[in-house]
Amino acid sequence: MEEPTQQTGDYISKADIKRERGAGAARRRRAIRTTFVIVVVIVVIALIVGGIWWSRSRAATAPGISYPDAGQEHISLTADLPRPYTSNPPSSGAHYPSPANWDVYDYEVHDRLFIHNLEHGGVWISYKPTVDTHVIEHLNSIVDEFGGSKIVMAPRLANDSDVAVVAWTRVLKFDLGGQDISEEQLNQIRAFYKAHKNRGPEFVPDTMPGVDPKSVQ
Repeated sequence: MEEPTQQTGDYISKADIKRERGAGAARRRRAIRTTFVIVVVIVVIALIVGGIWWSRSRAATAPGISYPDAGQEHISLTADLPRPYTSNPPSSGAHYPSPANWDVYDYEVHDRLFIHNLEHGGVWISYKPTVDTHVIEHLNSIVDEFGGSKIVMAPRLANDSDVAVVAWTRVLKFDLGGQDISEEQLNQIRAFYKAHKNRGPEFVPDTMPGVDPKSVQ
């Protein structure tokens, strides 16, 4: 009796079918993984862009006035300025090669030291030496409230306002008229600090030491 025959080209074995199904499943898994990775990347990019937009929006609407960037050159404390500062106190521009230590000072510190602190994302609280002692106490309490993180504070005779709080290219000023600083004004300082801390052109951890101003000025 003659056994049945099949054309070799038309014959698909069970092993071939199994392999094809396995390959198809592998392709589907790869497609799912690729889609998942693409979705994750899109979400991460959206979060980053949204975070940048939110941060800039918060900074733009925070108390204070913005000033043009006057540069970041390093110069000595006695060298001529390559260009004038754009605000009082200076909020950017040529500065000493090292920042001051993050601290509260009871004496005047050269602007060029503190400008470097601003470059590192710090906030500088300055006040006229003639303000009431209660004002200085309240400003000290703000520094303590934030653990002194990225803050320098000192009296400054050249201020054109009683109190000036400075970040890179941003200044918040108060004239107190011989009165104590109000809680509303203190809240504006808090908002200014939160909006502008670590927003300088260079990010440097506040654990990195600076210099003792008295050692260089």
